[in-house]
Amino acid sequence: MKKLLSVLLGVLMVLSLAAFAEEEAPTVAYLSASTTTPFWTWVEDGITDACEERGWELQVYNSDEDAATQLKNAQNAIISEVDAIIVSPVDSASCPAVLDEAEAAGIPVVICDVGTEEGTYLSYISTPNYEGSYEVGEYLAKYLTDNGLSGSIAMIDVPLSRINGQLRYEGFEAALAEYGFSVAQVLESDTFTLDEADSQARNLITAHDDLVAIYAAHSQATLGVVAAVQDLGLGDQIVVCSFDGDPDTADYLQTGKVLVCGAQQAKKMGREALYALDSNLNGEVPAETIEVPAFLLTADNVADYQDVIENDICGLN
Repeated sequence: MKKLLSVLLGVLMVLSLAAFAEEEAPTVAYLSASTTTPFWTWVEDGITDACEERGWELQVYNSDEDAATQLKNAQNAIISEVDAIIVSPVDSASCPAVLDEAEAAGIPVVICDVGTEEGTYLSYISTPNYEGSYEVGEYLAKYLTDNGLSGSIAMIDVPLSRINGQLRYEGFEAALAEYGFSVAQVLESDTFTLDEADSQARNLITAHDDLVAIYAAHSQATLGVVAAVQDLGLGDQIVVCSFDGDPDTADYLQTGKVLVCGAQQAKKMGREALYALDSNLNGEVPAETIEVPAFLLTADNVADYQDVIENDICGLN
């Protein structure tokens, strides 16, 4: 009898441990391009919210805009035996190395923004960068035409080594061309800081004495361009356009410091990345590409998008 009881207790213990293992929360690693760049922190906010909804554990790695660091982060995440990886690539050319490491370890990967040149991944959460940037260019071109304005147009873009940067440039340029305008000069961001963009804007203003507009294709670039234009007293001469979205940009649209913004839903993109992984772990097959729409924000409609800005884009000050 004692022997039977001992066997039964042993079986119950094994079953209990198995049940505990089955209920253990999955762990996901987020390889952020940079934890100091606001856009990526908003993506992280979305991932965090979705993890909390489902009781998942989250590990965040800062790649600091460096491809070697990004790869090392992927390797460290794999060593720590995460169940899945979300990566916001430093650039599209370096992403395949991360994908190869994860594939070899049998770990599913979701790419959130930027894109990759090649490699195996579960799903790609994207913004319609070409279409969103085209709408910004079209709105600007119509504004210039309607107001009889002409002159040089410049752009501060994310690195053109990123697929999203290429698409933003191409969409903007295509829209301008339809109205007889063109992009006189493009500068690429390196540090993604306000100070960098302020300096770049001043260089563009010096290089083009007929400058009529600057398109800042990410949130920190927008803040830097506005700072430079306002400091130089050129707010009535140089039109500022934006991409990404930012709490300050929402205010700038209403005060006329920014004409138009193609706003990405950064927080929603983060949530969608986690949802895709959740579907996969539940035996479902998420779409290979999940597109999260961008919104064209202007002074006329930004007040109507306050809830979207708060919940899906970047939050409000």
